[in-house]
Amino acid sequence: MRTTCTLLHIVLVVVLKLSSLGLAETTTLPGKPSIPYVATRTDTVRDMLWIANVGKDDIVYDLGSGDGRIAIAAVRDFGARRAVGIEIDPKRIEESRKNTQKAGIKDRVEFIQGDLFTTDFSQANVVTLFLGHQPNIKLRSKMLAVLKPGTRILSHQFGMGEWKSDKTMTVRTFYLGMWGQMWNLFKENPRVPDYTGNELTPHEGDKIFMWIVPAPIAGIWRGKIETEDGPQELQLTLHQRLSEVGGTFQLSGNPKLAGRVNVDLWGNHIRFWCQPNNVPYGQSELRFDGQVLENTMRGTMVVKEEGRHQEHEWKAQRGNVGFTGTWEWPCASGPRKVKLRIERNDNKLIATYLDQNQTLPVTDFYDFGGGFYFTLLIGRTEHGIRITDDTGWLIGQAVFDQGSLTGMMEFYPNGDAPNRRGDGKTPQVIIVDWKPRLVKP
Repeated sequence: MRTTCTLLHIVLVVVLKLSSLGLAETTTLPGKPSIPYVATRTDTVRDMLWIANVGKDDIVYDLGSGDGRIAIAAVRDFGARRAVGIEIDPKRIEESRKNTQKAGIKDRVEFIQGDLFTTDFSQANVVTLFLGHQPNIKLRSKMLAVLKPGTRILSHQFGMGEWKSDKTMTVRTFYLGMWGQMWNLFKENPRVPDYTGNELTPHEGDKIFMWIVPAPIAGIWRGKIETEDGPQELQLTLHQRLSEVGGTFQLSGNPKLAGRVNVDLWGNHIRFWCQPNNVPYGQSELRFDGQVLENTMRGTMVVKEEGRHQEHEWKAQRGNVGFTGTWEWPCASGPRKVKLRIERNDNKLIATYLDQNQTLPVTDFYDFGGGFYFTLLIGRTEHGIRITDDTGWLIGQAVFDQGSLTGMMEFYPNGDAPNRRGDGKTPQVIIVDWKPRLVKP
């Protein structure tokens, strides 16, 4: 992990500057770390493992494991079944193995020399990080793709942008030294990956974030529900933005009920509440508590009709979807069409944004089963940001239903973009319903 014991202030300045710039990413030379090493304080190590409730059934992976202290503490102090540290620096690997031998637990702790962005950590049900904001963002799509729903992810000091944490802990610390952080236009915008408004500076204390990996539940779900008028079909349309889920429902019958769905998702545990908007408030409602396993949702449904309650077991299915192809819609920042090409390779979806002669890989892309979510910072280059009218965060989410995509598209422009159209207007945030057209299957 990366951190502060008796900390050289220059090291911390480098860490914060690199992570803010987005340059603290994967290494370019074999065995050479690109994220400066700073060790996590031992009290913070304990707090991270405590907030994750690490125990005898857990397999803990520490990404960027440094001297091995988190992996060792997970087994020695919290009784984890197994712990694995991934570290690119061979000197740190050697140090970690010596520390493990001293602790007498080398049969349950392993250290792998490798790049944390490419090494497999899919067996983990607890993952710990102290890397930097941009490395966290770069890792999160991989983590949600390979980790099982319910896996706990812990990060010391750095958040995950617009992905809201499920738990946080703030620890007062006494820090002497200097720190620096690069300017970030989007740091106070909680809807984009560059959001850092929930992070602390070293002078304010240590902060620990925890996220629960959500099950992929976006899409159209259908199942029969028992009512006083007999079985009726309930259809849920669920949109997913990382752990944030919402949508609408329709219940057949006379009258036909429809409205919004409020969803609470914790791993593969789902609870939702359907409140019709076409009957008096409180007259009818549905409440569900259950589990999601791939394309099946199963649990207990409580049906309220005019003050009477019935409780039933309920099961819903989500059909297979195929949103591969090239999708087109009007550009948010200019009078032209843009496209999103989605391809499947080795059972993984690959997305590319196409704008005239510009082709941009969408690396922050999430396959949520019957729908998807993505973010893309337009204008980012290898060395920084190129400012144009098109520069800004493009964020989209959609579900697939009967051959079409429906969802929401958001564009957050860079406020410093020059106004090339000459109309004197400040770039505006755009949030619109998104219904792209399939132009190439």
